[in-house]
Amino acid sequence: MSRLSRSDEKKDIQRKEMMPLERDPSSKIQVRCSRLLLFSMVCVMMFIRCSPEKEAPLSDFDLLFDVNGVERTVYDFESTYVEHLIATGRSDTREERSAHLNKMIDDILLAESAVQKGLTNHATYQSALQHQERKSMIDTYFVDQMEEVIEPLTDEEIRLAYAKRQRKVFIRQLYSKNPADLESAYEELELGENFVDVANRFYETASYDSLAGYLGPVSYFGIDDAVAEAAYSTPQGEYTKPIRSRLGHHIIYVEYIEFPALLAEDEYQYRKQGVASQLRLRRQRTVSSDYIFELMSGLNVETNRDNILALQDAIANLDGDRILEEPQLAEETETIWTDDRVEQLAASMASDVVLATYVLNDQPYEFTFGEYINWLPYLSFQESKVRLGASVGRGMRNQVLYELAADQEYASDERVKKKIEQRGTNLLSELNQYEITMAAIRDTSKVEVPESFRSRMISSRDVLMRAAYWTLPAESMDDAKTIKETIAQGTDPSGYPGFRERSYAPMDPKEADYDLVMKSILETPMVAYSADQGWMVLQVNERDVTEVATTTKTTDLERSFKVYDAIRTEIDSLRAMADININEQRFQEMYNVWSPRK
Repeated sequence: MSRLSRSDEKKDIQRKEMMPLERDPSSKIQVRCSRLLLFSMVCVMMFIRCSPEKEAPLSDFDLLFDVNGVERTVYDFESTYVEHLIATGRSDTREERSAHLNKMIDDILLAESAVQKGLTNHATYQSALQHQERKSMIDTYFVDQMEEVIEPLTDEEIRLAYAKRQRKVFIRQLYSKNPADLESAYEELELGENFVDVANRFYETASYDSLAGYLGPVSYFGIDDAVAEAAYSTPQGEYTKPIRSRLGHHIIYVEYIEFPALLAEDEYQYRKQGVASQLRLRRQRTVSSDYIFELMSGLNVETNRDNILALQDAIANLDGDRILEEPQLAEETETIWTDDRVEQLAASMASDVVLATYVLNDQPYEFTFGEYINWLPYLSFQESKVRLGASVGRGMRNQVLYELAADQEYASDERVKKKIEQRGTNLLSELNQYEITMAAIRDTSKVEVPESFRSRMISSRDVLMRAAYWTLPAESMDDAKTIKETIAQGTDPSGYPGFRERSYAPMDPKEADYDLVMKSILETPMVAYSADQGWMVLQVNERDVTEVATTTKTTDLERSFKVYDAIRTEIDSLRAMADININEQRFQEMYNVWSPRK
């Protein structure tokens, strides 16, 4: 089987936290995802597991399968598979992995069928590809700029990072948003005071707490960069000077270091590529903010105040608050710019209205309302409403990077073309399925629904939920985030005003907290919003959901089966004529790598 060029994909997998674009553009048929979260999960899941012994190590660039000549690599599968697990909350199993492989194959076949049906002329497809090209151009350009800034990693540096990654460091901390709060505590430590004693006084515990400031084990690539480097560079039984992280200020105490029994050379060689990628990402994060700051500071930006105010009024008049009427997690309440919102705003002003001017490479540029509209799918609707200046700044930053990328003809870069091709495949598959679905729904003939399908497609379920949880009120979303971060650092939530704890008991679906408790991640503080109670921090410690009754609507089942059967029939006919080649050995090796060693 042929292989994709390593040079074509090398930089594409080296993503970073400070990438200019936050997410894919919204459309009525597309599935949105957090690229930052996705890549972080890919790194973690690809590289923290133990590898099986084999002569030919699995590589990201190995060809996993091809469908009628359309190729997908190991990395293509793993990245989209992790996205799938995140979006659905499902666990990694052989069956789940096989289902995702089949979906990738089906998407390619449905995309080819969509081309034959003329769906490439669809306005949604054309618009999304234009967005994808712009997005991929500045992503790739930005990665290349970081490549030039960061010195190549040496084998010694990668070995050291690998050794740290194999350790487990147990830490305590003193944490505050205000660095001045740590000064007296650090002086006490310097005088020889016990760290736990100092932590009890620092956190003002009601009674002596032997776990004061205790965070437990942390992994080298699993926590904030500054905290990780401090913790993994400090000997056991010692503490750091006050350090600054993206969360605040810390003094880290290393309580215990658990070393691996053996650092094997063959294991290092197998993990080397992944460790190097993670280490490079960490270095990129440390320099990317400086790069953006220096780039934007040198543009001599001048904003048009009157036009910005007019834009602010137009956004304020959008009917966007309705999404906040129902309870939901705060990670979702920084709401997106939907198609309807973008269209409504686009109609409120002329596209050539100048929001700001800047000078790039000695040439004057205008950042217009139309260009801001182009970048809205990647920006936060919430930020546009409450911090418009920052939102316009992000849009202009993306436009500047796009101008730089276009000047260097990144539209012709093979990495950009590949991203466009993959995005186009998914879009065409979705469009084709939508067309098939609409045709099936319009079909009024009667069908016999198989019992196997009927048992899986229940239109409504009555459930009983029992839960134990606590909540803390907050004045705003930012206040809630601050409280959450502080609690995540080890602060006892019961010390906050308004702390409310509910013991394990059944919940009525009409209760204000019901939806929030149902959606929350267990044993994790979550920023949440309720129309009845406003912003809060919520943590669900126990939850059990039991189905107590089911009802089925025959008309809904028939319609659902028609859609399922129509799409399945289309796929079966396409598969019967397709040339599909799967590298079964590589696919099995992927399972062995993802599964923990017994």
